[in-house]
Amino acid sequence: MSNVVVFDLDGVITSEMTYWIAAGLVLHELLYSPRYWNVNGATSYVSPADAEECIRWSHDVLPESVMLSFKARSLNSNWDTCFAAVCLCLLYLLEQVESVPERTALFPIQPWDADWLAAFRTALAHAGLGSDISARAYQRLNEPAFQNYVGLELFENLTIHANEIFGQPVEGVFARYSLFWSSCQELFQEIYLGDELYTQVYHHSPTQARPYACIAMEQPVLPVETLHETLRTLKEQGYTLGIATGRPRSEAVVPLRNYGLWKYFDPAYVMTHTEVALAEEQLALRDDNTSLVKPHPYQFLKAADPDYQIGESAPPRGSFIVVGDTTSDVRGGQAAGAIVIAVLTGALTVDARQQLELSQPDFLIPDVSRVPELLTRLDDLITIQRMQFIELNKAEMLLRRWFTHHLKVPVDEITLTPKAVSLNSFNGIYRVGGEEYFFKTHVEEQGILEEYYHAELLHHAGYNIVLPLRTVHEKGQQMVIYPVIHAPVMFDLMRAVETGDTSQANVEMLRSAEQLECERLLAIYRETLQKSTVEEHEQAPIHQLFWHRLTGGRLQSFYEDKWFPLPGQNTYEQGGQALSFADLLQYQWTINGEDVGGNASEYGQTLGQLIERAREVLQPAQAALTVVGHGDAHFGNVFLEHSTTYQYFDPAFAGRHSPLLDVVKPFFHNVFATWMYFPQEVEQDLQISVHIEDSRIVIEHNYQVTPVRQAILATKRTHLIMPLLELLREHQALPDNWEEIVRLALMCCPLLTVNLLDTTKRSAAICWLGLSQVMQMGNFSIIGG
Repeated sequence: MSNVVVFDLDGVITSEMTYWIAAGLVLHELLYSPRYWNVNGATSYVSPADAEECIRWSHDVLPESVMLSFKARSLNSNWDTCFAAVCLCLLYLLEQVESVPERTALFPIQPWDADWLAAFRTALAHAGLGSDISARAYQRLNEPAFQNYVGLELFENLTIHANEIFGQPVEGVFARYSLFWSSCQELFQEIYLGDELYTQVYHHSPTQARPYACIAMEQPVLPVETLHETLRTLKEQGYTLGIATGRPRSEAVVPLRNYGLWKYFDPAYVMTHTEVALAEEQLALRDDNTSLVKPHPYQFLKAADPDYQIGESAPPRGSFIVVGDTTSDVRGGQAAGAIVIAVLTGALTVDARQQLELSQPDFLIPDVSRVPELLTRLDDLITIQRMQFIELNKAEMLLRRWFTHHLKVPVDEITLTPKAVSLNSFNGIYRVGGEEYFFKTHVEEQGILEEYYHAELLHHAGYNIVLPLRTVHEKGQQMVIYPVIHAPVMFDLMRAVETGDTSQANVEMLRSAEQLECERLLAIYRETLQKSTVEEHEQAPIHQLFWHRLTGGRLQSFYEDKWFPLPGQNTYEQGGQALSFADLLQYQWTINGEDVGGNASEYGQTLGQLIERAREVLQPAQAALTVVGHGDAHFGNVFLEHSTTYQYFDPAFAGRHSPLLDVVKPFFHNVFATWMYFPQEVEQDLQISVHIEDSRIVIEHNYQVTPVRQAILATKRTHLIMPLLELLREHQALPDNWEEIVRLALMCCPLLTVNLLDTTKRSAAICWLGLSQVMQMGNFSIIGG
């Protein structure tokens, strides 16, 4: 079911205008034909001869604005909107019959009966009706009792209102499927289909000659070529296309065949009014008068799953896709368990659009041509990663759909746990059959290399790592499933301690755990150290974190042609106190009174020089002495067992690679990156100024590393970095430019882990704090020597 897309037709693929014209012609004929109400005393009535007459006559009695108001209030079936206009006019005309004897003779009201119609015509002839009958009838919609109805509630309100006006019961008249409704429907079908098609469908002639059929005016809402491309693309993407429409089957199929679109739909997944009416008849045999028309979910459920039976539970939200244009589509689709995409092509007024927005569709797009691209994004884990921070429920719904679609796992419940550490990832718990599982994924925009989850490699090398139960390796759609781990995450413990909460840990406990792990890492490095060829080293996943982010599109997408406003500026647009990225690359820097570069000027003082040098120094195609490493062992990927022992997970970049690169990510992120994870909190105490002096950027700020992170820094330097350098020297494997390699990789962390210009997550002040770290990491000896 997860690959099913169910379309409404009118307002989505086909235009409703022709139906609206037919509805107006029904009312026109009722008002002016001697067969019906004959308010002007005519002796004959001739059906309109062409499209121009159809449009003019219809709009005279049923303006488009009235039809739009019906649609905005979820009166979705065109037969129902036609009936609503007819009922309002009938009620108005009955009120105009002021003579008590004549009005009494009209009860019980039976507007489908020929004798009653004759009495009604006689009564109206004495009523002095005047003109603009329909316009005055529609004014009732402005009364409080009729302003907030939804869907079929209009007919209930009309019945209640009529009872109050006439002081006696008016039952079974203003009701869906009443004899009056059926008589209007029959007249509608005659007008819409015309002589030939009506006779083919109903096997008898219409009540009078109707040489011109409204169906001849049918038009799609978009150019046919656009609709072909849209539906063809969806089929190529692997979707099964269905329909849930208030049209009868013949009227749904004919225009689609005429446009050449029917071939894209699977007939088994097409649900029209014909099938809904048959289902309602079956219910009626059991004395169940439930209406199954929209917004009831039945039609959507049956269209998504041909085996669905009335009374069965709806699947979880997100199980399939519905594309509609009205509030009834939204309500019915969501009740059926669908993700509902609403299009604006059917919401043609401000009120209709407001009502559609208030119904809270899951996604709102201009027209159906945007559906293929939207579904591609919805099936992208990057979309879910972003959405978890702003629309958690929707992100969880999309992820449940992803699990069904890609893992074939129909989860019972899924819970995302968005955290500050989830800069390029997300994780959470899902439940199936009473069992809980932990999941984690890493998403990489503009990624070049495949990510590999070499948990077994790490395990055999001696790492204490959570072994996954299952992995998905599709490019861009990678997921790892683990057993649920109840140990705390180091990231959370570090944040608690640095904000004063020592209930679970303290500085010494975390420092001791770090020292123990540094010693174990050093032992693993020593045991796994060996040469890798150029080809082997080039394929190491860790290069995704540095060189490929520089060259694979991320740097360009984040910053090229962008502007950096100074702190206090509210815009990232050109002008005022702002620097373009192109200019930013050329400046010298002074940070807290120290000229960046200093004695390390050979590594490049400007950002432009650093980036160019990094592209050369960090390029993967070189032989190297390598170790088995996690690659991305920041504290968000580390549990702390028994308050002493690190346990790793999410080895997205694990493999055999340079130990110098292996230590970079945890070194930076565990020590220096609090501003990256908690930008709003850091900004509260941050004091930062940025001045431009000729060709130099001068920054002063008060950001400092907290004591617990200073302890981790000192421990990592003493127990891992310095011994590692000695180990490499012993093996004559320490590159002459090792310090430059580390600096440039460290520079990539604040520059390319996140987009510093993402205004939804960080201000200009935090952006410049991040830039200052970029320059410091790239120029100063941070890691030790």
